[in-house]
Amino acid sequence: MSPSTPADPSLVLDTARPHFTLWGTRGSTPTPGARFLRAGGNTSCMSVEGGGEHFIFDAGTGIRELGLELLAAPPRRVHLFITHTHWDHIQGFPFFAPAYLPGFEVVIYGAEGFGKDLKSVFSGQLDREYFPVQMEDMQSRLQFRQLTASPMSIGSAKVSWEFAQHPGATVGYKIEIGGKKIAWVPDNEFLQGYTGPPEEITRRHPLALPYAGMIDFLTDADIVVHEAQYTPAEYEKKIRWGHSSVANACVLMKLAGVRRWVVTHHDPMHDDTILETKLNLTRQILAQIGHPIHVSHGYDGRTEFF
Repeated sequence: MSPSTPADPSLVLDTARPHFTLWGTRGSTPTPGARFLRAGGNTSCMSVEGGGEHFIFDAGTGIRELGLELLAAPPRRVHLFITHTHWDHIQGFPFFAPAYLPGFEVVIYGAEGFGKDLKSVFSGQLDREYFPVQMEDMQSRLQFRQLTASPMSIGSAKVSWEFAQHPGATVGYKIEIGGKKIAWVPDNEFLQGYTGPPEEITRRHPLALPYAGMIDFLTDADIVVHEAQYTPAEYEKKIRWGHSSVANACVLMKLAGVRRWVVTHHDPMHDDTILETKLNLTRQILAQIGHPIHVSHGYDGRTEFF
């Protein structure tokens, strides 16, 4: 083959294929610094793209970089789904550049039950006392919509949701796109208060029954992006904070039959070294309870095509 022979086009990445990207995988607060380089320090945000539509899940600080990437293409419509309105899931929105540009359409979805309606929450953080720009200065077409009881069809995708165990009205999402189902559940305290042996919890155990909705919700997902914020030792002091222990999250994966798990919402106290130890502990517990699964940690910038 001569040096001038064109490369085989099948060997070039097809970026038009459906894919997801994690833009923020940190919980609670951003974590800059050298000790957090591998996992990253941006708070919760994931995008899913396919079929000509662009979906965003949560608006933590990771949405800023996502917004800058969107500017490289012509203005478009994006769908932003909010799990809940705690600070680490909305704090990046004032820095989401497409919201300021005419031609972009940003449709924001949230569940009923927030203390305020969704528009009030977002406009409140843009109050002049906190931020120099107000919502009326945003030139995109902003829409706020309440989640419906039934799954929503948007283009070729379908988005459904389920309530999670977390302070305030909090949901997890599942999007079906390109023949795959991806679940996004960054805040969920499964088996709230349980610190016993994980192998003792079965689907019919009384402690698992209140979580049947979430278990069923995750059962058919091809990829589950779900938290496991605390080690078992840490969890004993964090009960009812709204986040799962590693052991309890492993039980959820087993009961739901999950085969691919990406761990997100890393604790701000957990640097790269601690996260490496936590991942090894996660794999140890999964082997202990007899659940074969591919588990890995999410990190800022991780992209997967399917």
